Amino acid sequence: MRISPVSLYSLAGVFQAAGSSGAATLAPFFMKFHGYPVALVGIPLVINGVGRICSDLLSGMLAARFGSGILLVTAVSIALAAGAIGVLFRDVMPVFLSLWAVLGLTEAMFGLSLRQIAFDHSATHQQGRAQGRVAAAVGVGFTIGPVLAGFAGSRWGPDVLLLLYALPQSVALALVIMAGGHRIGTPAKEGKLAFWGAGKELLSRPSFLAVCLAIFQTFLFLIGVTRVAFPFLAIRRGLSLDIVGTIVGLSRLADTCGRLVGGWLSDRIGSQRVILTGIVIGVPMFVAETYGWNILTLLIPLSFMTMGFGFTNVASTTFALQSAGPRNKGIALGLARASNSVGTALGPLVSGLLIQTLGYEGGFFAMGLFSVAVSLAVWYGVKDTSRPSKWILTQACLQSHEASLLSSEALLVEDTLPNAAQCA
Repeated sequence: MRISPVSLYSLAGVFQAAGSSGAATLAPFFMKFHGYPVALVGIPLVINGVGRICSDLLSGMLAARFGSGILLVTAVSIALAAGAIGVLFRDVMPVFLSLWAVLGLTEAMFGLSLRQIAFDHSATHQQGRAQGRVAAAVGVGFTIGPVLAGFAGSRWGPDVLLLLYALPQSVALALVIMAGGHRIGTPAKEGKLAFWGAGKELLSRPSFLAVCLAIFQTFLFLIGVTRVAFPFLAIRRGLSLDIVGTIVGLSRLADTCGRLVGGWLSDRIGSQRVILTGIVIGVPMFVAETYGWNILTLLIPLSFMTMGFGFTNVASTTFALQSAGPRNKGIALGLARASNSVGTALGPLVSGLLIQTLGYEGGFFAMGLFSVAVSLAVWYGVKDTSRPSKWILTQACLQSHEASLLSSEALLVEDTLPNAAQCA
């Protein structure tokens, strides 16, 4: 039985995400083991996020120039090499922290390329579901990673984090090559002015800015809560590291379900409504989380929270790609992923500072209040495009008008050329 290339790419996403999320789960405990306070244990994740931010827009340009398949192979190869180096030099803190920046660069390249491949291979009316399937595959990796990290950390200690990163990357690289990523053709090149002009035009739209804000909020708290705030809260409640890793893994499974359902809903009711639904679901869960005292009462609010993050994640990515048009997907996805990376970078630091300053209850309450403010801002930004049929019709009319203009220009050129009889 032959496996389709998109399935192989998605499976590679599972392994890549499992390695990166597993290492990221152990990173705060690695820093704590080396004597750093709770407010600073997220430093490797912040540096990783800075690397992502630097890579996002660059990745959009590189995907437009060389093709997303080539970028995928390059990203996994660099990540594998960096992970292997980290295994050897994990005790040298400057090298250790620098490698987290490199890993952030490669993770952003991988994520952007994977999503663009899925979008390019999907029909117009199935773009939300295609993004949902790819995001769900990555979500499965994010589910497996913390569980592996919990058991590996309990058995061998947090020093195994970069070995846990490197091994899955080797499998991901093999899968990408099997899918033929290195053979995907180079897309048509866009001019420099057109590329940056498209980015400026996208950022001038309130709806696009609102979606970027929603993505930022999603990853600010998805990463901050699951990697810093919740693990230390759970340990404070008396749970062991392997149980904490399992709970985080199950919550990421809820995030995966949210991505799948959110992609389907985006095609049915419009991505704008799904974005807002995801944010609103999470608000009461921040409050409920502080009242958890055992495995079940800690798991349920966290799972609903991450499910809402999954809704917002996939719906925002779908909206960004749909709003860009066929020639500007790279820059739109780069801007959206940059919002993702800013949230990912700041999440561990912000969560750690809130918990350190306000305590666990005050810190989670502050996250909920910020989410309320974001939901109001996003609602205001996307309210003019809240009707999916009108939005899709507008995009179709614009594309039809552009096609008719090109056709008219072609006919005009044909009419002005001499025919064969005149030449004779």
